Order: sequence, then C-alpha cells, then structure tokens
Amino acid sequence: VTELGQKTAEIARLTEERKKLQEDLGALQLSMTPVEDEPEAARGLTTRAELVEKIRVLGQDVLDGVKYG
Repeated sequence: VTELGQKTAEIARLTEERKKLQEDLGALQLSMTPVEDEPEAARGLTTRAELVEKIRVLGQDVLDGVKYG
C-alpha cells in the first residue's frame, strides 16, 4: 500500500511538471512567432547573439554601400 501511495504521489508530481513544461513550451512558441511587419532578415534568429550579429553585418553592408557610392 505504501508503494502504491508513493507511485501515486510521483505520478501527481510528474503530471504537474508536465503541465508546467507544456505551458513553458507554449510561451516559448508564442515568443518565437514572427510579428506581422517583421523583416525577412530577422526571421529564424533565435538568440540575442544572432540578432546582434545580423545587425552588425547589415550595418557593415550599409557602410560598405556608402563608401562605394
């Protein structure tokens, strides 16, 4: 009987953990959904570092264009 109680408690704990993980996943998926006016260049970037690097590259492209023109 004690083992059954322990297993029941473990199942309840795991069920709660699963529910929280599903909520976290939903929030992450929502945060990754592109906004309506999001530039194509920003799509697929998943981290701040990727975004910063993309901005650096685009900035360099603009600077190179100004120098060339």
